[in-house]
Amino acid sequence: MNEITYKNNIPPEETKDWTKYIWVGIILLFVLMVIIIWMAGHTKPKTSYVRAKHILIKFASNDPADRQRALQFITELKQRIAQGESFEKLAKDYSNDPASARRGGDLGYYGRNSFEPNFESYVWSAPIGQLSDVIETKYGFHLIIVVDRHLTDVDRYEIELDEKARKIVEGNQ
Repeated sequence: MNEITYKNNIPPEETKDWTKYIWVGIILLFVLMVIIIWMAGHTKPKTSYVRAKHILIKFASNDPADRQRALQFITELKQRIAQGESFEKLAKDYSNDPASARRGGDLGYYGRNSFEPNFESYVWSAPIGQLSDVIETKYGFHLIIVVDRHLTDVDRYEIELDEKARKIVEGNQ
């Protein structure tokens, strides 16, 4: 009486449950995305970069008295840092570079050939974390600390060649 009638007396096929396959696909996609993001974060940069902080004391280049005053002042700052005062606090209080002074002297990251020659030479060769001697550029006197540095393999090789050439030249003199 409650009999079901099918078209041509053929029962319909059971529909397949695809839910578990869809979830497996979603989980695999999620795992793949995590792996891709992780790998992207571990690639080597294609350029060399350096991060430094500095204190700048400006002087009028045509005024020897002003130059001497600036040199004496930055030398006093270097002694204060050597005695344990905070580089960042002194940079905030005394640096004539308003952009970096607000950040405790932090310049951020820069590529090669971004600075004046004396400054550039120091940041690419100095040990990380070491306070520089007083360095003079056209902007004034600087105290510099290299915070971080990454060299590409090509730049590292060039620096090694320069060092070898310098030793050869010094040995011939």
